[in-house]
Amino acid sequence: MGQDPSGLRVLVNSHKGCNLSPIDQGARKEGPRIGAGIMEKQANAAAGPLVTDDDSPRRSSSTTPNASVDVPPATDKAAAHQFNEQTNYVPKRTIITIFLACASVDLLALMDQTTLAASLYIIGNALGSTNQVSWIASGYFITSTVGQLLYGRLSDIWSRKVVLLVGLAIFFIGSLASSLAQSVLQLTIFRAFTGVGGGGLMTVAQLIVSDVVPLRERGKYQGILGAVVAIANGIGPVVGGALSSQSRDSWRWIFRLNLPLTALTTGCVIFFMPLKKVQGDWKLKLKAVDFMGILLAFAGMTVVILGLTWGGREYAWNSAHVIATLAVGSAVSAAFVLWQWKGPRYPLVPLHIFKSKIVNGACLTMAINGWNFVMQVYYVPSFYQLVYGYSATKSGAMLLPITILQTVSSTLSGLVVHWIGRYRECILFGWVCWAVGLGLMSTLDESTGVDKQIGYAILIGIGVGNTLQPALIATQAGVERRDMAVVTSFRNFVRNLGSTLGLAVSGTIINNILAHDLASLGLDSSESKTLLSNPQTFLASVSPEEAERVRGILIPAYRQGFRLIFIVGASLAALAFVLAFVLMPQVELSRPDDAKLKEEGRKAEEEKRQKKSSA
Repeated sequence: MGQDPSGLRVLVNSHKGCNLSPIDQGARKEGPRIGAGIMEKQANAAAGPLVTDDDSPRRSSSTTPNASVDVPPATDKAAAHQFNEQTNYVPKRTIITIFLACASVDLLALMDQTTLAASLYIIGNALGSTNQVSWIASGYFITSTVGQLLYGRLSDIWSRKVVLLVGLAIFFIGSLASSLAQSVLQLTIFRAFTGVGGGGLMTVAQLIVSDVVPLRERGKYQGILGAVVAIANGIGPVVGGALSSQSRDSWRWIFRLNLPLTALTTGCVIFFMPLKKVQGDWKLKLKAVDFMGILLAFAGMTVVILGLTWGGREYAWNSAHVIATLAVGSAVSAAFVLWQWKGPRYPLVPLHIFKSKIVNGACLTMAINGWNFVMQVYYVPSFYQLVYGYSATKSGAMLLPITILQTVSSTLSGLVVHWIGRYRECILFGWVCWAVGLGLMSTLDESTGVDKQIGYAILIGIGVGNTLQPALIATQAGVERRDMAVVTSFRNFVRNLGSTLGLAVSGTIINNILAHDLASLGLDSSESKTLLSNPQTFLASVSPEEAERVRGILIPAYRQGFRLIFIVGASLAALAFVLAFVLMPQVELSRPDDAKLKEEGRKAEEEKRQKKSSA
């Protein structure tokens, strides 16, 4: 464990066998199927969720999702493991209550992360270990990222509501333990435990909305959920800073605040969210869980993310520590892919989903989305603080144009997808705006006015809002209903992985430029390390003349480093535009059985109300 050499975080923190989907009906003609020879086995073996307790049928490759099917007795390991997806379209008045519960889940998960981000070094000072605090965030990030890979299939087996409640329970216990931590090591362990629960909250909330709303109508709801994410990113650091700066131990209220919020969210889930139970006793469900896949996923991805976190921060990219962790992690991850192909009947990531061009395009572009998004959150405030000399508060406020426009454009893009039934134009428009915005951001210098600063940020915000939620609709449109959960969770996992890589590479770019330019100062290794990790501390420890000389080299070096990572971000956004244009064709969002499923949902709701009134 160690500190962030760039010192930038200090500055930031201070302030069913069913009908083929449209992609299967038409879009498959647009190119060769990726990995078809390898993955054909899973197309029939790896099905969706266990049979639910309503009148949903068992899975059959020749029937519509809700047709009645006679399934012959199974004689192999598939016995009693007939799967089906959890589609449960409900009337609009019921959707609203479910949506509010899902929005509260999203808000809880995001507020937890963003309030902590603003307070890490305050916590480090309180616990007497500022050089270890980056691991508090890294511990949560590692387990939550891997958890996102698991929750899709687990929710297929145990039902969305049950898995969500388990995640909330883990989150509650982890937050309680974190509020009682007496050392950075304890807090890191407790936050890693919290991440096991927190990693699936947003994913399962997205799945529940997708279960109760037809594909074409999901845009307006998922778009609003995207706005909730933007709001949490905007207000979280403010709340975290306010809570942690009151007294030496007031940072504990960041985690204590999670307790009533989690309890309230749990109540919303219990009382407002309908449960579509999955039939089968617990023994059969346990047999359906891919435990070996879970073990390999956690081991492989944890080591890979650890190596990416170390690279350029704790150790050089060519050091034995980084090379060994990335090599071992890659080997275990390759074993995970092989196991998903050959091993379980119900894999965590069924490889046949990658026969869809849209899924491949969505995963690649979401990795870039994660890269650019996290880069902005960490480095835009630091850029304004170091290059323009803004205060921590004003630097943080420069994220507001991005946050506000992300909120607005996320909601509007969702509505556009709902109104016209097309996602492709929103996605392409978003990547153009994002690429142009970051490219213009790289041209900023001390003489650039506030009007241009805000204007460029507005373009970036529009880009973020138009690329995130429409891409989710596209991803789900690219697979059959039975694979909706696993493809959604994998998409979110890839985005988080891109975030890790983007943060690591961006930090390395800045650190390399700083190390090169600061070499002329003739500092020893310990002084250089202090200057890179905490420039404010170093400048306060030297004479005014020396501090001024260091600033004369430090500020231009930072400016060049920021300029380069913005150019990299703009180039990646342009690449994402090309990938989306080539790999994400428009497909029909309305499905033949939508009207039938909505009518069944309406009748089911009426029957429930009649039973309640008669009781």
